[in-house]
Amino acid sequence: MKKVKTKSFFIVLAIAFLILTVAVFLNYNSLEYTKEACFDNNKTPEIEQDFLAFNWSVSCE
Repeated sequence: MKKVKTKSFFIVLAIAFLILTVAVFLNYNSLEYTKEACFDNNKTPEIEQDFLAFNWSVSCE
C-alpha cells in the first residue's frame, strides 16, 4: 500500500510541475509577444513584472 501512495505522490508532483512549466512558458511568450507588438508600432515598451513573469503589465510609450 505504501508503494502505491508513494507512486501516486510522484505522479501528482510530476503533473503539477508540468502544468507549472507550461504556464510559465506560455506567460513568458505572451509577454514577449506584447513587447514585440510595441516595437512593431514604433513605440517603446515600459514593462513591470514580478518573479517568473507571472504578473506583468506593459504600456507602449
